[in-house]
Amino acid sequence: MIASFLPTAVGFLMLPIYTRYLTPDDYGVVALVLSLQSFLPLIMTLQVHNSISRFYFDYHEDREKLRVFISTILIVVVFLSTIVLAGLLFYIDEILSIVFSKTIGYNEIFALGVIASFFGVFNSTFINLIRVQQKAKLFMKVSLILFVLSLGVNITEVIILERGAYGVVEASLISVVLSSIVYLYLVKEFFIVKFDFSKIIDPLKFSIPLIPHSLSGLIFMYSDRIILEKYVTLSAIGLYMFSDKIAMIFKMIVNEFNNAFSPYFNKIAKESKEKAIEETQRISLAFIYFTTMLLSIFSLFSVELVYYLFDSQYYEAWYIIPILSMAYVYQSHYMFIISGVFYEKKTHIVMYATIAAGVLNILLNLYYIPLYGIIAAAYTTVTSFIILSITSEVISKQIYYTDVLKKKLLIVNIYLIFVIILSIQINSLFTNFTIFEYIYKIILLFIGIIIGYKFKLLNFKKLKKIIRRKNG
Repeated sequence: MIASFLPTAVGFLMLPIYTRYLTPDDYGVVALVLSLQSFLPLIMTLQVHNSISRFYFDYHEDREKLRVFISTILIVVVFLSTIVLAGLLFYIDEILSIVFSKTIGYNEIFALGVIASFFGVFNSTFINLIRVQQKAKLFMKVSLILFVLSLGVNITEVIILERGAYGVVEASLISVVLSSIVYLYLVKEFFIVKFDFSKIIDPLKFSIPLIPHSLSGLIFMYSDRIILEKYVTLSAIGLYMFSDKIAMIFKMIVNEFNNAFSPYFNKIAKESKEKAIEETQRISLAFIYFTTMLLSIFSLFSVELVYYLFDSQYYEAWYIIPILSMAYVYQSHYMFIISGVFYEKKTHIVMYATIAAGVLNILLNLYYIPLYGIIAAAYTTVTSFIILSITSEVISKQIYYTDVLKKKLLIVNIYLIFVIILSIQINSLFTNFTIFEYIYKIILLFIGIIIGYKFKLLNFKKLKKIIRRKNG
């Protein structure tokens, strides 16, 4: 999980620099490029490459069959993504004129983004292979090296060459190309020049129903930016994207933990359904409590974070950051709830939950964004994830019920909402802060610690023994 987080960490480390070298308009352009990029892997692969984590264990006992299976997947991905890349680059002007009317003059930046997505597909496929083998140490070592290289590329493009939004996207392209080459070298043993049509049928049955599911998910994740582009300025979109960039810490934690947890769940579920449910309940509560406490700290001190680290033109982001971050915490609820459904390969049913959430998100955005702007987009994202979790709970009960939403988790959720509301109230008084405001913040965090202790998520006795052992 940590290794997967490192590439994104480059963006986080560069944020204070970006706010001084990029205007909110520049950030707005980058946000729209990222929005377009988010849809491309789905179009380029039909989600076939994501089936590796599910079918790897069906073939891993026979090395030759496994190599044929993975090679077949790669050949399909190369064929599909190349065709889509050529079409997008040829019609890039027409596509942008329809989707993003305010991006005239930025077509070259979007073209770089499309090419970066092309290489990103292969990068993702190779990483899936390393992850499913659970080679965490190797993954971590390589990610650290690529992290340093990517950071150097970003500094060169943005600070030394001062290339603005173009430099940010070009740095992303260079980094993903380097990463793809390195990861290909690490997993090259799996690839042979062989295609077996029979081995693509099950992955397609698994993946194709995920297309509406993934598309719906992308729509309610990124429709806000597309709709914002019609009603607010590029500068406002830039402010929203900046807020989402910080909130992306939670998205990355949730997504990468899910990527690590999914093969683990599949492995245990194959041995014992009861054990898989028990493990999911235990791990989900611990993980959601951890992200809740981390978000509580972020929310309580978001105003200080923005005020002291970033340029003043991004100050208003402090209010949006906690709300967007909360959406990603609720995303983790959905991922744990739906784990059993994915294991049962009922992916065609999952799409109903995401379609419902996607449609709701679009309707809410269309109604509220023209009235309230970027803050409405943040609240509609949270609402959509809550609805997604509830819908997934209903679906899960019919197929493979992990029973995640128990009383303890409900209390953790109530605590999170309570902290978010109070932190916004407290932080709105930032210019007139006294010591009492900080006392309130500490009390709120202390309440969270007590909840963790009562639920046995924080074991102080065990920690004390470990400290004594270390000192001894």
